[in-house]
Amino acid sequence: MIGKGSMVIVLGFAGVLGYVSFNLANMGTSTVANMAKYHDATASHNLALVGANVGLSKFYSDTSWFGTITQPMSGSVFTGSFTAQMEDLGSKGLRLRSVSTYPSYKTFHDTVEVYFQKSKENSFTIFAWMTNFEGNVFWITGDTVWGRVHSNGALHVNGKPVFMEKVTTSKAFDPKPGTGTNKAIFKKGYETGVAKIDFPTDLSDLINASTSGGHRYATDIWVTLLPGTSAKNDGAALVRQTETGPVIDTINISAGGFNGVILGEQRVNVKGTLDGRLTIASLTDVYIQDDVLYETNPRFATSNDILGLVADRNVVVAKNTANNNNCVIHASIFARDGSFMAEDYSSRPVSGELHLLGSIVQDERGPVGTFSGSTIKSGFSKRYRYDTRLADPNYRPPYYPGFVFKTYAITNWWESYRVPDFD
Repeated sequence: MIGKGSMVIVLGFAGVLGYVSFNLANMGTSTVANMAKYHDATASHNLALVGANVGLSKFYSDTSWFGTITQPMSGSVFTGSFTAQMEDLGSKGLRLRSVSTYPSYKTFHDTVEVYFQKSKENSFTIFAWMTNFEGNVFWITGDTVWGRVHSNGALHVNGKPVFMEKVTTSKAFDPKPGTGTNKAIFKKGYETGVAKIDFPTDLSDLINASTSGGHRYATDIWVTLLPGTSAKNDGAALVRQTETGPVIDTINISAGGFNGVILGEQRVNVKGTLDGRLTIASLTDVYIQDDVLYETNPRFATSNDILGLVADRNVVVAKNTANNNNCVIHASIFARDGSFMAEDYSSRPVSGELHLLGSIVQDERGPVGTFSGSTIKSGFSKRYRYDTRLADPNYRPPYYPGFVFKTYAITNWWESYRVPDFD
């Protein structure tokens, strides 16, 4: 009996151990298979990511590219392919779609989609200060800028200016921030090497507007702005051909049918107080003959007054008695192929402070005075403040020039996700 019982026990153990060994072998096989499936699923997903990044690189280098890239991968370690396609979805924006193909026990496909905001025109007024070229003018201690700053050229710093918003340059700082004489304070940071922002090649939008709902003059003109009564939106502009000549035109700024554009083909001179929305432009130069003010200062009260002073060449603070003891300007300045400057800046008398509320955009940074150390020798000392209403890209003077960013903002990034069908 003992012998038979021992035999039964031995056979039982053998059966159990055999069963366990069989299952362990199956588990090992399944583990290897599942690892292989996980590897292949991950490889397929990574291949789709590679395609998305290749497409992004292509589009970054050429934003006019809308096409398809198909790239097969071959090798002992990595196989498969991806197809990346850039598409214009109309009003919905742009989409880059990358789809992978990876051979396994079955063919895997993964998808990555990147969505972009479509380019739209921005107003140059979103910048408190912008130049194509800074020249040899430096930002120094005592300079403070409220609002965004951008230059397509290098920004020169000697001292400790304060920038309250982000500063960008398509080139670099001279010298680098935190080195040498550059002790600038950047409250919201800075960025170098950003895409250049192109100036318009002409003022065609304003020219067209001046003959379709606006006013256009072939000669030099003098524009005097009148605020009207204390009520809003009853301002006027008086137009003369000489400083003291008869009024040749009286424009009700808020009149129906008037689109807010006054354009002169020659020199345009301006002064006065504005009630309403207006752009005064010249195909040559704009001269500021005295203070140019808003009826309601937006720094202290709600205001709908907004003015653009736009010149194909220069916007100039005139040298005269009125401007020799401070000058105050409420306006967005745009000098397409010139500068914002003071007339005879190096030889005019010390003229006090130049106060500007608005924004300044110019091809080349213009001078308004000369200094020796911290002492003014001629012209003006600067007191520039950004009109924060202009930070909204949809808020601008009538037909004020705009631009399109060369870069696109990514609004959404989507990746397909697969749970491998493990055994």
